[in-house]
Amino acid sequence: MGLIVVVLGGALIVFIIMGTPICMALGAAASVGILAFMRNSQFSQLVSIAYAQSTSINQLVAPLFVLMAEFLAEGGVAGDVFSVLSRKFKGFKAGLAISATLTSTVFAALCGSSSATTAAIGRISIKEMIDRGYDPAFTCGVVMAGGTLGIMIPPSMPFVLFGIITEASIAKLFMAGVIPGLTLSTLLCAFAIMRIKLNPDLCKSIESKKGYKPTEEDAAAVIGKIKSLNNNADKKQIEADLSLEEDQIGFRIIYPFLLIAFVLGSIYTGTATPTEAAGVGVLGSFLIVLGTRRMNTRILLQIFAQASKTSAMILMLSMCGLGLTYVVSYLGIASAISEAIASSGLNRWTVMILVYIMWLVLGCLMDPGSMVVLTVPFLLPTLNKLGFDTLWLGVVSTLMVEVGMITPPVGLNLFVTKSITNIPMKDIIGGAIPYLFVFGIALFLLSVFPQMALWLPSKM
Repeated sequence: MGLIVVVLGGALIVFIIMGTPICMALGAAASVGILAFMRNSQFSQLVSIAYAQSTSINQLVAPLFVLMAEFLAEGGVAGDVFSVLSRKFKGFKAGLAISATLTSTVFAALCGSSSATTAAIGRISIKEMIDRGYDPAFTCGVVMAGGTLGIMIPPSMPFVLFGIITEASIAKLFMAGVIPGLTLSTLLCAFAIMRIKLNPDLCKSIESKKGYKPTEEDAAAVIGKIKSLNNNADKKQIEADLSLEEDQIGFRIIYPFLLIAFVLGSIYTGTATPTEAAGVGVLGSFLIVLGTRRMNTRILLQIFAQASKTSAMILMLSMCGLGLTYVVSYLGIASAISEAIASSGLNRWTVMILVYIMWLVLGCLMDPGSMVVLTVPFLLPTLNKLGFDTLWLGVVSTLMVEVGMITPPVGLNLFVTKSITNIPMKDIIGGAIPYLFVFGIALFLLSVFPQMALWLPSKM
């Protein structure tokens, strides 16, 4: 058994070091396992797995949710939500930070991707927050940490992959992420408020910024506005225009909230399967964007192209991941690992902490889907045998992926943020590091109170 583990693990590591895409590396490692330790006829089983996965109606759930997210991301929905929330919290010292986090929470319920959430919220909030006097590093930290909610709050692509690989209920996995996701959102808002209270320099007014000197043009613009407001007719017209614009934006964000309620509500009540709910979600998101008149042929083609790329990646990951799962199961690797850990006498939480550390390291080095597909086939039987629930494992693995998304050297959200700003990478990393404390608290709460993840699915 030791030789089998060394050969399979070594092959996987070699393929990854060579720069092979993770999905291909998983499939290649499965092929090595068959050639070295199984009959060549077993290759037909890999073909059967690939065919079954590519033709299964359950595989539609990921592409449909991806397409829904692309429509809403390109349709400016995040900007509308942020605009409304920023006005609601303008009286708070950390108002824009709270608004950015809550906008991420709402968009996460429509998206399912951490990087997409970070990019969408970052484009509309980072410049405005910095212009309002927020520290650039702090601003990036808020956006990146909020962006991670995209893979905890349903619909979540890691949950879809986890459900496919483990054959767990995707609907129950979605519901398992709701309370932890909302709890994490609350912790992120509270942490932003606390940091600004402890260090007011993180949020200074524009005038208090070092080196700021109003120009003649700035002064002339302000004087011009004051003069125009002195005219009652102009003042009334401006107020009417602003009120109408606010009403229009406020009205537009009702539809995304209704879409969230319908999609998640239909899954929770069992009225629709995740695939059916995703299909309605695509139609709803298309109509929402169409209604805002932000759709054109170029954007539509761009949406379909990006959704196709992401969906193909998810399909390849699930097919190759299941192929490796078959080899691991056939050769008895998972059961051997389980028996070895059980006979070692280690406390189950000692084992779980070691798994946390492994997930943290891998989350820093690869994308969320790859981490789930790479580790779950080996770990799930062992952790189930130790008494850990499959749904709970899906949530904590996703939480550890979230930590990896903002941790150097390869935290994906770090590079997404850098791609949409001119802020130095060292400041982006510096803004992300403090939020590891928040994720540590969330992991502790989930470990001590597993019903945070299990209560809602138990009511389905």
